[in-house]
This record gives sequence, structure tokens and C-alpha cells, in this order.
Amino acid sequence: MSDLPNFFTLFTKVGNSLPIDELFIVALIAVGMLVMHALLILFVGKIYQLLIDWADGKGIFWLSVPFYMVAVGLIFMTHLLDIIIWTYALIALKIFEVDTNAFYFVGEMYTTIGYGTFRFSENWRILPIMVAFTGIFAASMSGAILFNMIGQIIRKNPKK
Repeated sequence: MSDLPNFFTLFTKVGNSLPIDELFIVALIAVGMLVMHALLILFVGKIYQLLIDWADGKGIFWLSVPFYMVAVGLIFMTHLLDIIIWTYALIALKIFEVDTNAFYFVGEMYTTIGYGTFRFSENWRILPIMVAFTGIFAASMSGAILFNMIGQIIRKNPKK
């Protein structure tokens, strides 16, 4: 155990092996994509809340279920948008020789399936981790809002 590097030594070694300028761009894309994802699902959640309150007020509470299905579809679309943003970012950075490989890589990593079929130079080995983290956080945000929405249906007392 005494031959383990301290955190600062390890962090320095990892930092020295990374393309700092490109990594900064990738980090900005990751943060921007997560902010955009959060705002979109908050928007969908708020619209959903307004719609089921309206439906409940009109005595047509049963509409909350189709509204929920539409919200699920919209949230699914936000994940597709995230994957598309990542794909174009990696194409712009010229990380892959074939553009379609960027899409397949992002799909694997964003969904955290990660077959490991793509090999990177040593300085880009952190890329799968960054894409996977954004997928995990985006899925967590989506799961939370969907859980909240289904809870709104369950808590409502349909008017008779």
C-alpha cells in the first residue's frame, strides 16, 4: 500500500495525459447539455402539472394518463437530443475517423452499456467517463421528474 500515489500526484499524472484545450470544450459541452436537459424536463414537468390541474378542474381527470404518456415521449426525446449533441461535438473534435462511429460510441456510453468496442489514444481515455456521467445524471433527472408526475396522478382525487 505504501507504493500508492497520493491524490495530487495521481491527479497531475492524469492531467498531463489529457488534451486540456479539447477537454475544456468537452467539459463545457457536458455542462451545457446537462443544464439544457434539466431545463427541458423542468419545462415538461411544469406543463404537465398545469395540464392535469386544468383537466382535474374540468372534471376530465382521466386525461392525465395520456398527458403522462406524451410527457414520457418528450422526455425520451430530450435524451435523443443529448445523444445528438454529443455526436456532433465529437465529430467537430475529429475524434473518430468515421462520423457514424461517434453516434454509436455516444449511444453506448450515454446509456452506460459501454461494450468497449472503441479504442482511444491515451489522452482521450477519459471521454467515455464524461459521456457516461452525463447520461447517468440526465437519466436521474428524467427519472425524478417522471416519478413526480406519476405521483401527481396518484395523489389527485378525481372529481365524481
